[in-house]
Amino acid sequence: DDPDYYHIPDVLRKDFIVETGLARGIDVVLKYEEKGTYVWFVYSLGDVDRWDGFQTYDPIFDRRHNINFVATQGFGKDDSWEFSGRWNLGSGLPFTQTQGFYQPIDAQGGVGTNFLSANPNELGIYYAGLNEGRLPTYHRLDLNIRKTTKFANDMVLEVNAGVTNVYSRKNIFYVNRITQETVFQLPILPSIGLDLSF
Repeated sequence: DDPDYYHIPDVLRKDFIVETGLARGIDVVLKYEEKGTYVWFVYSLGDVDRWDGFQTYDPIFDRRHNINFVATQGFGKDDSWEFSGRWNLGSGLPFTQTQGFYQPIDAQGGVGTNFLSANPNELGIYYAGLNEGRLPTYHRLDLNIRKTTKFANDMVLEVNAGVTNVYSRKNIFYVNRITQETVFQLPILPSIGLDLSF
């Protein structure tokens, strides 16, 4: 990266990549709140594009549709109990697909390498276009119940119990390109916690 190569594009001579991008979107929010009751719904429509100097592509966080529904209900004396739930649905995120596999030849011997007798010892991957695929739709329901108890001297005890991914939806985390093994995100996960503040 010096004046002798000023005519070469930055992307070919810099140690970093300069990208430009455009993000467009809209959120629609509906909210209802009354004593002890809170309901919140949001729908997001988004589109993110990046240009890396050679191509335009969707980055891995480009989620076209996203819905969040959150509800909280207090009950009991002084609303010391609280039940809440959150449901999230999102369209699939971009990923780069695998087109096929090949066995690359080790040509470290240069032009003298005997390609007829060389034995490949690794597996090469032929990729599709950058982030042209989409993962399946994601959705999950989380539920939580909390009991708050107040003591003298401003001491407060909160007991929480919750379940993450109530219906154990198999949301894809990633797929191993070589073995085709699918790894999923968290299955149903119960939890309990105590929080004492003083």
